[in-house]
Amino acid sequence: MRRAGLHHVAPHPDGYYQPDVTEQSAGDPPVVRFYGEDNRTAHYSFARLPCPELHADLAVAWAARIGPVGQVRTRSGADNGWITLQRFLRFLGDLPQPPVCLDRVTVANLEHYRALQLKRTTATRVTQQMAAVKLILRHLPVTRLHWEVAEYVARPGDFHEPHRPGAGAAPGYSDREFMAIMAAARSDVAALRGRLRSSRRLLSVFELQPHTLSAAERERAAHLAEMASTGAVTPPQRPSTVSGSVTDLAGWLTKAGQLFLTTRDVLPLLVLGVGLSGRNSETIKELSPEHRVLEDRAVAVNVIKRRRGKARTCETVHWEGGPNDSGLHTPGGFFLLLHELTSSSRAFSGSRRVWSIWTRDNMRGTADFIRTRSAANGHIDPFDLQVGRWLEHRKWVAQHGLTADGNGPGAEPLVLSMNRLKTTVEVRRTRAVGGHLRSASRTNTPDVSFLHYLRSDPRVRDWADEVLTEALHEAEHNAHAFRGRILGPTGAAAFVSDPTGTAAGLGVSVDQIRRAVDGELDTLVSSCLDFEHSPFSGGGVCGVSFLTCLRCPNALVTERHLPHLFSLLDWLQRDLDQRDIDDWCGRHGVTWLIITRLILPKFTDAQQEQARAAKPDDLPADLLDGLKELA
Repeated sequence: MRRAGLHHVAPHPDGYYQPDVTEQSAGDPPVVRFYGEDNRTAHYSFARLPCPELHADLAVAWAARIGPVGQVRTRSGADNGWITLQRFLRFLGDLPQPPVCLDRVTVANLEHYRALQLKRTTATRVTQQMAAVKLILRHLPVTRLHWEVAEYVARPGDFHEPHRPGAGAAPGYSDREFMAIMAAARSDVAALRGRLRSSRRLLSVFELQPHTLSAAERERAAHLAEMASTGAVTPPQRPSTVSGSVTDLAGWLTKAGQLFLTTRDVLPLLVLGVGLSGRNSETIKELSPEHRVLEDRAVAVNVIKRRRGKARTCETVHWEGGPNDSGLHTPGGFFLLLHELTSSSRAFSGSRRVWSIWTRDNMRGTADFIRTRSAANGHIDPFDLQVGRWLEHRKWVAQHGLTADGNGPGAEPLVLSMNRLKTTVEVRRTRAVGGHLRSASRTNTPDVSFLHYLRSDPRVRDWADEVLTEALHEAEHNAHAFRGRILGPTGAAAFVSDPTGTAAGLGVSVDQIRRAVDGELDTLVSSCLDFEHSPFSGGGVCGVSFLTCLRCPNALVTERHLPHLFSLLDWLQRDLDQRDIDDWCGRHGVTWLIITRLILPKFTDAQQEQARAAKPDDLPADLLDGLKELA
């Protein structure tokens, strides 16, 4: 056995491991079983795919890819990989001479496949598809592959598209669009909450005080009581000119909706959950019914985020609760409301997730799923088969008349995207905390929040530009409040002809200028005329950061310091990329302005160009934080 290192899969035996390729009889196409960590299963059959000579080897590789030692842990991930594998096999089958064994597949074939896909979809998706193909082929021993292909798939660094400035996720919605989406979701959820609670109140009265109800109410309550006890929903009939009567499908759904959630209720609940919590839709779909209410103020909920890796898949979060009617306005209140609305259906479906709805018997699915649904009288976890259940986004948008922002006369229908909705929440939260990413990033690291949610949003860029401009104006005011000693070309020429007068004009001695010009008094980016008496150390020996030198009355800047000043500007730019705007301006805004507005204009363009060419690649960053005591 060899142990797994950082970012590697679990330990597995050395050598070529061939997992069990399931349900394959002699001469039959292989079928690979999948058991996901999300408790979803699947069967992948090679029966209808071309190139049958390749099936056995590829089935082994695919089984390893989605098996215990592979890195595919969810049904949706396995489905996506299977789609890519099918597409690749069909490409090989369409070649003039399809390969009869895997070692006949060449790098030229792989590049041809890549070029063909680039004509059909985006470069990002093609990169993902090529990565999927390579990761499958990696599970085969190199002796089964052409030697060039073996090297090609083992080559690191080919699985990610190079970063392009401005590239990133789709921007979030505008404030108007977001408020319209949330208002529509709230109205739908409020309506279904009223619908179910009304039926449950009627049931309660029917059980305790039936004599207070009218005959029509008692009849309706009796039907509801039967539904509540058995979970079965008897289909209503409507007249038909052909066969006398047929099942009223719309009426059947309406009847079930009196007591249970149905398919049409899922989307507004999902939208509301993402909009209130800022979590992605997959996390909302995977919510567990287990929870703890903390002093009626918060709800402790277990959430799942599988993209974090096996060790960090599950975590407990605390969502704000609020009063009993907060289900439409706080994430904790939403969870408790969802738990309440699904409870009656969940009693029959036995769902491991908080979600449970009633569906008609004609819903499709695997044989096991159909049997389970029938045994539960139509009650299911809507995301049990796959997390990517089809929901009618366009129909819901049209029902509420949601439109996108635009300048033209005709408003375009809004395109509803859960990713854009989450991005909007990230943007609004970042603005609310003043751009401090560590405070705003609750569901991702600050780097992930910026790269995948904030970077491409135009509202974040505009707002950040405003904040940066205000901060720089303040820093510029502070920078101009201090006039440092700068010996530019004019002063250097004057010092040659009149050293005493030039020194007097700078308030220093002739000897100090000579020593500074010779480099005897150099610090990091300037000369220090009196290191023993620092105004920043109470008149004692200086012990502050070298970044403070440019603001110190003891500093003198000459032409010899220009290369290091340009290198310092590069360091400040890199530091800006790693901090939020306010923090950077508070730390380095004045220093940056002193260099760019006060020092560099004192020197000629030729001197600056010469200094840029001579600047060091980097500065000793540990010296920028001041002196440190040795242990």
